[in-house]
Amino acid sequence: MKHSKKATSIVEAMVITLILVTGITGMYKIYIESIRLSDSTVNKIQAIQIAREGIEAMTNIRDTNWILFSSDYKNCWNTLNYESTCIGDTSTTNDISGNYIIYQNNNDRWYLSGAINGSYSVATYRDAYRIYLDGNGFYTQSGGTDLVPLFTREIKINYLDTDGGAATSNDEKMEIISLVQWRDRSSTNIHKVELKTILSNWKNKK
Repeated sequence: MKHSKKATSIVEAMVITLILVTGITGMYKIYIESIRLSDSTVNKIQAIQIAREGIEAMTNIRDTNWILFSSDYKNCWNTLNYESTCIGDTSTTNDISGNYIIYQNNNDRWYLSGAINGSYSVATYRDAYRIYLDGNGFYTQSGGTDLVPLFTREIKINYLDTDGGAATSNDEKMEIISLVQWRDRSSTNIHKVELKTILSNWKNKK
């Protein structure tokens, strides 16, 4: 009889232990998942901020061109990196459609630099489009504090046909795409945020 009671106690202890282990394991999984979801949410918010800054920087480039080259809104609104050769140039040599990194120079202006095609999964792409946080709080590709996780930002520029012909720099609308990509912690999945806007040369209509 005593042996039977002892065996029963051991079984009960094993069952209780199993229940406790199962409960603790479940709680741990919930905890890990909550951290993952929290990281994912924070990263997405930051990615949206980085992408939005890319759109705002492109708007700033257009507006700065208007200020610098007010004598020729038509040909200079979309000139690359404030090149004064745009004045009087009615050709398509100012065509800046393509893929770019965008960064700030020492004069605090935004600049574009041509970059490679590719995808986030390729190391050379990540190196080319990698984002840093500079001392002024801007997300830039010209150096600064590393971001964790590693974010990339690619600016894509396409002209939109406004005159019934081929879409070129003589048209006065550009589609701007700011593409930000990253991987969450302990994840192989690539996430992305893509914001779009249309920039027009409305000052030339005045």
